[in-house]
Amino acid sequence: MDRVERLTQSAEETFEVARQLGESLEGGEVLALVGDLGSGKTTFTRGLVCGVGCAEYKRVNSPTYVLEQIYQGRLVVRHYDAYRLGSSSELDELGFEEALASGAVLVVEWADRVDALMPPGKLVLELSFAGESGVGGEPGNCRRLTFSSEGTIWNARLAALAGEQGR
Repeated sequence: MDRVERLTQSAEETFEVARQLGESLEGGEVLALVGDLGSGKTTFTRGLVCGVGCAEYKRVNSPTYVLEQIYQGRLVVRHYDAYRLGSSSELDELGFEEALASGAVLVVEWADRVDALMPPGKLVLELSFAGESGVGGEPGNCRRLTFSSEGTIWNARLAALAGEQGR
């Protein structure tokens, strides 16, 4: 299985999908998050960090101005935000190549901006607005989460995510 789509009705549900995925992580995985502003990338990351057992998951925010945040649970999660980067080389200067070899879980928001650095076994998550608009024409809380990967390490996890959709 290389592609799974999930619809969530709220930020809490997006968080919960991520938390469940975080519980299945073993270390060394790379998650490439792609989506418009406000589509839920940081909410997803917060849930993932909770799922790896970091007690301070509530402090997860967008690292746009510091570019990298590190969270410690049963695994280390390195959270990057490529929104303000001008090129992939700027992320590489932060030690991204070394981080790939560290065994930490790497989460990259705006990963499409640094695609040249993303390894082939990554899990790509495209987040988009779905369903009705909220008050004043603003996007509502429904999100479409589209997970895809070429790597077989994600097969069982994607199957579990697909199975959760039916519940």
